[in-house]
Amino acid sequence: MRRLLGTIAQRTAGLVLGLAVLGALAYAGLFLAGYRPVVVYSGSMEPALRVGSLAFVESVPAAEIETGDVITFTDPYQPRRLVTHRVVEVVERPEGGLAYRTKGDANAQRDPWTIALPGPAGRTAFDVPYVGYALWYAKTREARTFLIVLVAALVLARLLRRIWRPEPTPEAAPQKQPGPPSAESTSFWIEALTR
Repeated sequence: MRRLLGTIAQRTAGLVLGLAVLGALAYAGLFLAGYRPVVVYSGSMEPALRVGSLAFVESVPAAEIETGDVITFTDPYQPRRLVTHRVVEVVERPEGGLAYRTKGDANAQRDPWTIALPGPAGRTAFDVPYVGYALWYAKTREARTFLIVLVAALVLARLLRRIWRPEPTPEAAPQKQPGPPSAESTSFWIEALTR
C-alpha cells in the first residue's frame, strides 16, 4: 500500500510539474511573439471576457484600431489602472489624428472619455478563461508565503529522509575459514604478552 501511494504521489508530482513547465514555456513563447498578458478583474466585458480570464494583447499601430476591436489602455482618471473595453466609435480629432470612444459590453452606457492613442495600441487577440485567477492570486502575500513554506517543507523533508534513512548494508565479504594461526599473528600476541 505504501509503495502504491508513493507511486501515485510521484506520478502526480510529475504531472503537475510537467504542466507547470508546459504553461511557462507557452507563456514565454507568447511573450516573445509580442503578446502581453492582462488579467480581467471586472465583469464590464462579459460575456466576451469573463472575470478571471487572462487576455493576451498584441501591439498594433493606433491607425489599425477599428470599431468593434477590444483594446487595452491606461485609465485616464487612474493612471496606474488598465482598462480593456470595446471601441464603439472612432472620431477625428480637431488637431488631427484619431480618438476612440469605448464601452464595456456589460455596461449600459459608454465610457465618459474619448481617448487618443499616440503610439501603438494594445488590441486583445484572445483570452484564456480562469488563468487570470492564478496570476491574480500569485501576486498576493498569502501565495508568496505559501510557496516559501512549501519549498522549505520539501527541503526539510528531503534532509530528514536522508538523515533517517537506514544505511545500506555493504556486500558481505567472504569470511575466512578458521584454521591454524599464522606465524605473524602468534608472534604479535607473544610479544604483547611478554612486555
